[in-house]
Amino acid sequence: MPTCDRRFIVSQRTFDWDAGSAEFYYELAGDKFIERVQFDFDLKQDANERHLGAALDLAHVVLGTSYYKLHAPGEVHVERGLTPAQLAVAEATYDLGLREFAAVNGLPLPHHVIIDAQTRKAVNRRKRTGERAPLLPIGGGKDSALVLAAVPEGRALTINPTEAHRRVAAAGGTPLLGVRRVLDPLLAARTREGGLNGHVPVTAINSAIATLVAVLADCGPVIFANERSADEETVLKQGVPVNHQYSKSFHFEQLFSTASRELEVEYFSLTRQLSEIATVSAVASLPAMRDSILSCNRAYKGSIIGELDCARQQWCLECAKCCFTFLSFAVFLTPRQTGAMFGGNPLHDVAMVPGFRALWDVEKPYDCVGERAESAAAMAYLFGTSAWGNFAVVRALGNEAQLVAAKSGVDVNTLISPRGPHIIPNNYTARLEPLLRNSLSPVR
Repeated sequence: MPTCDRRFIVSQRTFDWDAGSAEFYYELAGDKFIERVQFDFDLKQDANERHLGAALDLAHVVLGTSYYKLHAPGEVHVERGLTPAQLAVAEATYDLGLREFAAVNGLPLPHHVIIDAQTRKAVNRRKRTGERAPLLPIGGGKDSALVLAAVPEGRALTINPTEAHRRVAAAGGTPLLGVRRVLDPLLAARTREGGLNGHVPVTAINSAIATLVAVLADCGPVIFANERSADEETVLKQGVPVNHQYSKSFHFEQLFSTASRELEVEYFSLTRQLSEIATVSAVASLPAMRDSILSCNRAYKGSIIGELDCARQQWCLECAKCCFTFLSFAVFLTPRQTGAMFGGNPLHDVAMVPGFRALWDVEKPYDCVGERAESAAAMAYLFGTSAWGNFAVVRALGNEAQLVAAKSGVDVNTLISPRGPHIIPNNYTARLEPLLRNSLSPVR
C-alpha cells in the first residue's frame, strides 16, 4: 500500500448537464479517487450557476469522509475553498461525525482534524419566486413514513434506491427522485489491502446530496426526519462522547441549516421534537404506511456498492435496530399485528435477551436506536400488559427495565408529547399535530 501522505486532498469537481452527473476528485497517499453521483431525474437547467457551484463544493468536502478514513491523516486540504458556514460543517463532519470510526479503530479521541481551506464569501442570495415542492429525503423506515404522511405535497428523495424505498414512497403517494452514488472501486481495493474502515456520517452525506438535488430540481425546503434521540451519545470513550447518530443531531442540523441557506434552501428536521415512541404511535395508526417500512440496516447492506440482494430485503429481527423498532411498535400493536408486520417475533426467544438489554446499556449499540430511557420504558410497559407480559424476553427483562425507567423518570405516556429545541419554520410546526392526535393508544 502507498505511503500515507500527511494530507487528504479535496481537489476538483465537475458537473455534466448532458449526462446528469457530478464527479468529485480526491487524493490520498499517492492515490487518486473519483466518485460519481448520478441524478436520475429531470434537471432544471436554469438552476442558478453560482448556487450550483456552492452546492457542489459543500457536497465535495462532505462526501470525502468515505475516502479520508482509509488513513485518517488528520488534515484535509480543500483546493476550492469554503465559506465560513461550509467550513463549520466540514469541521464537525470530520471530527464529531467520525468519532465512532476513530473509536473503533483505536485512534485518539476527540478526532481532531485540521481543515485547510481558504475562506470565501457566500454567493449573493436571490429572491425566489413561485411555489417549490418540499424535498423529503427518505431511508425507508418509520421516520420517513411519518414525514411522507405529514407533507403529502412533497417529493421523496433517496440515495441508491431499492424496492424498499420505492415501497414506502408509494405508500405515501409521493413521487420519488433517485440519486445513485458510485464510489471509486479503488476505495474497496485499498480497504482490502489494510486501509482503515468504519462508520461515516451518512446523514451528513445525504444532507449534502439533498441540498444539491434541491438546487438542481428547484425543490425546497429539504425536510429530514431526525428525532431528538439522535442527541444522546452512544458511548463515552476516554471521557469523550461518541455518537453514532451525530449527523442526525440538532447540533449538526443547525450547522448544516446555516450552510444550506446560502443556497436558498431551507433545511430542518420535522420530527426534531419527537421521541421514537411518539413517531411509532403515529405510524402504527397508519396501516398502509407501517406495513411498507423497513428499518433493518442489514437489509440495505450492499446498496451503495451495487451488491444489494433485493430478495433479502426484510427484517432480520436480530440487529439492534430491529430489536428497538420491534419493541417500540409492540407498545401500540398486539402480538399478532406486530408479528405480521415484522415477519416474526424476537420477544419469544430468550436468546435475544442480551440484544434487548443492550438498548439501555451504558454502551449502546452503534446503531440508530432510541434513547436508553425510552427503550427501558417500552420494555417496562410491555411487562405490565396482559398482551405482552408473558413473552420470554419481557419476563426476563421486565423488572430490570422498570428500575431503569423509574430512575430516569420516564414512562411511555411522557414520551408522546413533543418537546425540546427545533428550527422548524412556523408554517410546518403544526403538520404533525393531527397525526399525533389520531395516534394509537398503548396496548393493554
